[in-house]
Amino acid sequence: MISNVIEDMFYRPTENLMIPAKDVATCNEEDTLLHAVLVLSNSGYQIIPVLDGENHVRGLISISDIVTSFDDLSLFDEDKLQAIKVKEVMNQVVPILFDNYDLEDVLRFLVNNNFVCITHKNGYFLGIIPRKVALERFTHIAHNIDYEYDLVEKTRDLV
Repeated sequence: MISNVIEDMFYRPTENLMIPAKDVATCNEEDTLLHAVLVLSNSGYQIIPVLDGENHVRGLISISDIVTSFDDLSLFDEDKLQAIKVKEVMNQVVPILFDNYDLEDVLRFLVNNNFVCITHKNGYFLGIIPRKVALERFTHIAHNIDYEYDLVEKTRDLV
């Protein structure tokens, strides 16, 4: 369990760690791989969420997913990229938490993922919490905790 002091400092200056959906680069599952390549290239991200027509998270797509999906597929073959839908190659394993997430759950997902998708209970996509934001917050804590708290090392009796 994360200490209340650390959690309090983590959520300062705002409680919102999430980048809202409107500011997140995404693809639709019905988009072509060519569209996904363009979105990934223009956004500069390695991986982005894939949504359905009702803004529910359905998967993740990356350049790696696209390149390794078919043996003869090349990023330079626009005709093949135009003929294949994102839903055919997307990764369906997605780190998702509901909007009442717990900090500890967020951190657990961020160990192995660049971001965590946040949704309503019905699956509606709200945004992402990126690993970068969490690391920036913990860096701030590491540099400032001594200014706000007197840390005293506990001595433990050895049994």
